[in-house]
Amino acid sequence: MGAGKTTTGQMLAARLGWAWRDSDLDIEASTGETVRALRDTEGVDAMHRRESTQLLDALASQKPNVVSAAASVVEDPAARAAMTKPGVAVIWLHASPQVLATRFESDDEHRPAYGPDPAAFLAHQAAHREPLLAGIGAHLIDVNDLTPDEVVARAEKALASIGA
Repeated sequence: MGAGKTTTGQMLAARLGWAWRDSDLDIEASTGETVRALRDTEGVDAMHRRESTQLLDALASQKPNVVSAAASVVEDPAARAAMTKPGVAVIWLHASPQVLATRFESDDEHRPAYGPDPAAFLAHQAAHREPLLAGIGAHLIDVNDLTPDEVVARAEKALASIGA
């Protein structure tokens, strides 16, 4: 959350001429509710199941696409397995919890709220998720000080390096 997956995902898809899928938008389109509302009414686990289902659906496409997936998907064993299949490249947009927390302050209401200390919450999440992302061979792009154009250029370079 807050790393720029929507902005850069759209840009990358446009540059590649591929379809673009976004977990938040797909979930909102299918439910009529924002991810934040779903978290509040159904709970975090149900929201994460929806995010994993969205990713699996997007990866099942026969056409190449860029998927701006929620980071929670890396916690789901089926989603992790799908992300390691041939033809799938995972690019992890990484930012420090402090940078991400400042982005929460200015964001609209679509993101779930995670208490009075988002940086601490995000640091806890990162400690759990980062090893899982590394374990699936995700290509890390540190986005702390990058513009969206710079992030997309690095993503294109990562894709080229693996022949995608």
